[in-house]
Amino acid sequence: MRMCARCVLPGTYRNIRFDREGVCNYCRTYDAFRDRLTDFEALGRLRAERIEKARAAGSEYDCLLGLSGGKDSSWLALQLARRDGLKCLGFTFDNGFLTDYARHNIERVTGELGMDHFFHRVDWALHRAFYEQAVRSFGTPCPGCSYSSYALSYKLAFERRIPLVIHGRSRSQMLREFLAGSPDSFLPFVKLNLAPYDRQRNLEATLAAKKRLEYFISLAIPDTEMRQAFYDEFFPPVHQLRDAELLPEFLGYFLYQPYDEAAMMRELEDELGWQRPSRDGVLTHADCGAHDAAGFLFRQTFGYPMLSFELSVLIREGQLSRAEALARLEREPGTHDVPDESLDYMCGRLELDRGELPAIGRRLRRRNRWRNRLLKARNWITRPGLEL
Repeated sequence: MRMCARCVLPGTYRNIRFDREGVCNYCRTYDAFRDRLTDFEALGRLRAERIEKARAAGSEYDCLLGLSGGKDSSWLALQLARRDGLKCLGFTFDNGFLTDYARHNIERVTGELGMDHFFHRVDWALHRAFYEQAVRSFGTPCPGCSYSSYALSYKLAFERRIPLVIHGRSRSQMLREFLAGSPDSFLPFVKLNLAPYDRQRNLEATLAAKKRLEYFISLAIPDTEMRQAFYDEFFPPVHQLRDAELLPEFLGYFLYQPYDEAAMMRELEDELGWQRPSRDGVLTHADCGAHDAAGFLFRQTFGYPMLSFELSVLIREGQLSRAEALARLEREPGTHDVPDESLDYMCGRLELDRGELPAIGRRLRRRNRWRNRLLKARNWITRPGLEL
């Protein structure tokens, strides 16, 4: 399989093109905006302005923080509560796959910081069907979790008049589809974070993301009553959003500073007694019991590891060499051995016959080839630009 000469994105990645030097358009787009994306002095001012604006709102809480027990959200809890002095409300989206390891760290972090926190437990009958359909439609359950958790956090902040929803997505996660014409639902929020706050642009991005999620839900949940129950759980009414005096903003805290995973984990251990995962390494996810299964299914469906895009951003940012990234991909679960325990756990939770997975993968591989060709053709015709 052809691969970018600089990063580790494969030639089958959606919307990818290579220039004469064999470098992909994702790398070239990052190069074009590198100065803007790494001017941490200017970016720090933008973040400080938003934090001061949140303090001035006079709400019960300055920010809502999704806390998974992993390193990123745990470090954010430490930073926001102890360093920035914000009044934080932590919440955990108990998605049905949360591990005991994650629960232990959540209790440890919130207890040490004295942070108000609660678990949101999903309606499992509803979400089981949602996750199962995500596997059938996307080859992995992950979209069922990521879309739901972000929608829920926004609704909770809106209902409680909390001005900031601060999320723990790393720079590599936020910038992994930093490209003109990208269908990534979260990229508009990244672009908003790179400029001074604008309420109207924030509202437009929120409504566009809501529309995209509703389309996904319409495919995943055919039953009308169940679909409405999902909307009620995760969405505030549109007319309330349009008329609201205070409209929350998603804030990607790591967008404004260099990302040092090793230093963050050391700090968490020293200050809070946070527990490092038993399988330590770059970009691990010990907070989710289905993560190994999801990564394996993604590779079977798309032909390359799910971590390829995040590792590619780390290469562009000088955090990792290409050789180190390739070695990390070799250690991904499912590269050499099938993660049977995680697959059995996921299929059992979703009431999904594991014997169906190969057929699902074959069907999705055919579909993805055609979708990628259509996306490339559309962007070739329209030649979209990326503006910040």
